[in-house]
Amino acid sequence: MAIRLAFSTVACPDWTIDKVVQQAAEMGYEGVELRTLGPGGSGLASDPMLSKPDTTRGAFEAQGIVPVCLSTSWSVYHDDPSVCQDAFWQIKHSLEWAAQIGCSCVRVFGYEVGLGLDRSKIIERLAERVSALADVAGSLGVQLLLENTGPMAASKPWWWLLNVVDHPMVGLCWNVANAAAVGESPSVSVPMLNSRIRLAKVKDTQVGQGSGFVPLGDGTVGIQSFLKRLLGVGYDGFVTVEWDRLWLASLASAQTYLPDARQRLSGWLDTISQAQEKGRAVAEKAAAKNAPKPRAKAG
Repeated sequence: MAIRLAFSTVACPDWTIDKVVQQAAEMGYEGVELRTLGPGGSGLASDPMLSKPDTTRGAFEAQGIVPVCLSTSWSVYHDDPSVCQDAFWQIKHSLEWAAQIGCSCVRVFGYEVGLGLDRSKIIERLAERVSALADVAGSLGVQLLLENTGPMAASKPWWWLLNVVDHPMVGLCWNVANAAAVGESPSVSVPMLNSRIRLAKVKDTQVGQGSGFVPLGDGTVGIQSFLKRLLGVGYDGFVTVEWDRLWLASLASAQTYLPDARQRLSGWLDTISQAQEKGRAVAEKAAAKNAPKPRAKAG
């Protein structure tokens, strides 16, 4: 299965669910990452928690679009025990909601803690919280994905954490822009994390360019390198386009940005795939040429 393309609804905060899936189909996207602000949240017309689960599921099925992920604002671990416990129940609720609307995964963040705390201890506690939620995810058939951000934007702590948790229903939503912000290249992240990456997220940035967000390929994140590395490790999941218009209303409209992003990504994927196929063909030809010839039988 080849890489498929999706977009996050943070790009189109004023679109309803029906318009989201309609536009996805018309623009050539195969999936949508659904952002939620939680029960009672406002400011996002497509928030799936503002509708009945069957309504959301039906809208996607009618257009043949995949609800790729339910993305929340919750962090698994917090240094305030009461906040931490509330987050557990809210994430559990999100996993249940995702199962009802047909999302195969729920995105959460790692942790929110004060300054001066030992990171290794935090990761140990985070592993405990993730392990507790992993069993809930497994019982529902919904993956729990943690996104790299803030103090855990690079790959090494995630590699360690997921080795400790070691659960098939726990993986990563890898945001290449967040890794780039702390100086980590896809040539480091992707080979290290490999199959732990279950959802890939792309956006591009350029210092000194207004808000900093620019069209894919016009910034310094290294989107093409990211795609090449993903294909190199056999990744065949979704790549989600993130365009933060929910938070920055001054950004170009989704109607303008999303078709261009899909076209660029599709073009790069095709070029990379063709180059890889050509490389494999050349390697196979060379191997066949250099293979030892069978010896003729005596007498």
